[in-house]
Amino acid sequence: MQNSIYTWQQAVQEAIAESDPNQRERKIQLAEIAIFERIDTFSAADSGEDVALFQALGKLQALRGKYYPRKYRDE
Repeated sequence: MQNSIYTWQQAVQEAIAESDPNQRERKIQLAEIAIFERIDTFSAADSGEDVALFQALGKLQALRGKYYPRKYRDE
């Protein structure tokens, strides 16, 4: 993975850092969109980024579950 930050990484960082409950879910959604867009254009030449993309999705799911446990739990 390159040293400069990817667009999707910035979106994930913004979602994690968001303290306003009214904005948090939207930031999580934007980060997920950025990740899925990157996965859609992903190349095998981007060594290691694939693992980071899926780890980031896991972090966003955990973040969503922490703040919105009832809305997103399995019933």
